[in-house]
Amino acid sequence: MKIMCQEHYDEVVRYAKELGDESLQACLAKLKLWEEHSLCPCEIELYRDFAPYSFLFKQRYADGSLGIVGGLVYHGTPDRSCCYTMNHEDLWQTHT
Repeated sequence: MKIMCQEHYDEVVRYAKELGDESLQACLAKLKLWEEHSLCPCEIELYRDFAPYSFLFKQRYADGSLGIVGGLVYHGTPDRSCCYTMNHEDLWQTHT
């Protein structure tokens, strides 16, 4: 995983730990599985998103082409993500 916003990433990881919430780590683990796909390996790039504690991600292949572009979104209080969710248990969720 290529972190394009290390300071923001560190802040969000620290915040998730303070909250005792593991949904951020679960989302990161899911994205890591995408990178390790045996038929189509890629690298996930994480960028800072406009919404607090959220990320934009891009799936980039070895030839430089893009796959899925989405968000690793924080749905805490207040939720300023502008993304819809029916899952109000996990604070962080991936949106594609």
